[in-house]
Amino acid sequence: MAKKQSGIWISLPRLLSLPLPAAALAVLWRDLLLSLPADAHEERQALEQALMRHELSQHDVLIDQDRWEQMFSRLESLVGQLSEAELAGHLADLTPRLYQFLVHQAGPDPAPEVMADERRAELLWLSDNWMRRFEQLPFERPDPLPLMAEHLCRYGALTWMRRKGPQARLRALSLLQRLHALLPEARDWVLPSIRERLILSVEELSQEGELADPDQLQELLEACRCLADEEALTSERRSAIDGAVFRGLASLQLWRQIND
Repeated sequence: MAKKQSGIWISLPRLLSLPLPAAALAVLWRDLLLSLPADAHEERQALEQALMRHELSQHDVLIDQDRWEQMFSRLESLVGQLSEAELAGHLADLTPRLYQFLVHQAGPDPAPEVMADERRAELLWLSDNWMRRFEQLPFERPDPLPLMAEHLCRYGALTWMRRKGPQARLRALSLLQRLHALLPEARDWVLPSIRERLILSVEELSQEGELADPDQLQELLEACRCLADEEALTSERRSAIDGAVFRGLASLQLWRQIND
């Protein structure tokens, strides 16, 4: 006869508030989740929520340790488990810390070595991508957040404009397009910068032996759309640019459908 295992009973509220280190509590909660009966829906939900709060709290630990890359990777792995409101709230808390690290510490006129920092450039790119996702969420943003997003985008654009190579050029184009939407009054320097990078990208694609990547072509076509906003253009030229971009994107979509 199998020996009956002994144990103790503890209420769920008490279990969730035990004065133990966070890591130890998380191990305990995970073990309990595995042993819960199938019909323990409320207990399962409470434990899963507690574990999610623990996972999100670890982002603060990683940030304090200057491990931003791991924080972004961890956040990406949790996105599917978060509601839109939870993700938006977390990004709202995260944005000021990103701004402090990537914008405020650099100052209004970053030194050349700051602009040349590869790690900072990559973090600015990742930050802007998260800000774009943030803006798609149904969330009322506090007043400072749009300005912080615009600054992160602007510093990212300026950083990637200084870098060489096709990837840097495409990232700079993407950031410049977004900056044009966030800060229309910057068009006087944004549009010439877009035009310059478009010309270089097209020249590169026209070189013998180059095979155009459809995603790259789409990015270039979408960047062309911004050029229709140049104030010196006539309405006919604007319409011509819009029409050309529309036809190019439609052709690209058709080409993808045929190849799929």
